[in-house]
Amino acid sequence: MSWNLKWAVIGSLSALLGTAAGQEPVAPQASPFVGADACKECHAPYYQAWAETKHSNTFRRLEAAEREKVECLRCHVTGTPETISAEGGKPSLPGVQCEACHGAGRAHVEAAKAGVVKKGLVARNPEEQTCKRCHNEGSPHYRPFFYGAMATLVHRIKK
Repeated sequence: MSWNLKWAVIGSLSALLGTAAGQEPVAPQASPFVGADACKECHAPYYQAWAETKHSNTFRRLEAAEREKVECLRCHVTGTPETISAEGGKPSLPGVQCEACHGAGRAHVEAAKAGVVKKGLVARNPEEQTCKRCHNEGSPHYRPFFYGAMATLVHRIKK
């Protein structure tokens, strides 16, 4: 192979990958999800109450074959659909963590660390539809779900 052809191939590949001469590679965008441990710092009583619920260990309750099925993982793992699909049976955020119900927390955590209180970055009280994304007739383990009765039991804290 001639050097001109080699350089043409290398240049084409670099352009396709977004690292042509003079360009810096684009860093991967940070996930909007931070995980329950990040919530624990400020919300310890809620974290502890959640840790004692079935939500905290939903991933461990899956059979080995179910851990490879995206349709199971979407309700037993926390994260973006893309991340859940890419990580498969080795999720970085196993279980139904805080953000599965309250929404991605990176912006909330960063604002709190900066000493800024911003309402609306996460849902204080998730809506019924949030729960029904998983608690529905499409689940192979579905049992009737009554939002009004269940919502207050999810991570009840002792006062």
